[in-house]
Amino acid sequence: MPSVSDALTDHHRRCRDLFAQVGDTVRAGDWRAFGARLVALREDLLGHFRFEEERLFPVYEEARGVSDATQELRTQHDDIRAILWALSSASAAHDPESCRREFATLARLFEQHAQTEERMMYPAFERSLGARAAAVAAQARAATGALDVRGLPPPEPFLRMMQSLSSAPDRPLRVLVGQEPLTLYAVLQEQGFGHRARPLADGGFEVIIERAAH
Repeated sequence: MPSVSDALTDHHRRCRDLFAQVGDTVRAGDWRAFGARLVALREDLLGHFRFEEERLFPVYEEARGVSDATQELRTQHDDIRAILWALSSASAAHDPESCRREFATLARLFEQHAQTEERMMYPAFERSLGARAAAVAAQARAATGALDVRGLPPPEPFLRMMQSLSSAPDRPLRVLVGQEPLTLYAVLQEQGFGHRARPLADGGFEVIIERAAH
């Protein structure tokens, strides 16, 4: 069963992927695409922070008996939020150099924060949570916003993926599948979607589906 560390590191992996996508638009000077990519990054980061602050940190602090044991991490969250909102409010096309600097700072702060959590804090959380670790790990998995169709009989995975894409076609869809859906890729291409897939430790695949760039 995936641990708390595994689940939350997966959160970070998804955020890193989104950072790379935003970085591509910054380097290309594609400020229209930058805005859309930044929204996706912002929503994932804020969702990750919300889970930690509302579901993980309080349980850890209760287990430790220290009310401010995660204060430094919360402060780092606040610093990252501040830059996110500044970038979201700015006009990148009118001040591209400032945007590049702010985004570089954002990426650096996130990576420092993520490495601190992955190397030090997540293992400490795991040790402190004890029997509650499995429940918190399951909650973390659910909080990723992924569509999990593993174990469903055909054609249910396909139908659920297409339903999700129809309801929000302009937002990236993250899907967890039991095996790589090779037959789906041609259908996605016909409908104007691209995809990226990577194998998971359990033998399944994570597939990111989004509108293909024109």
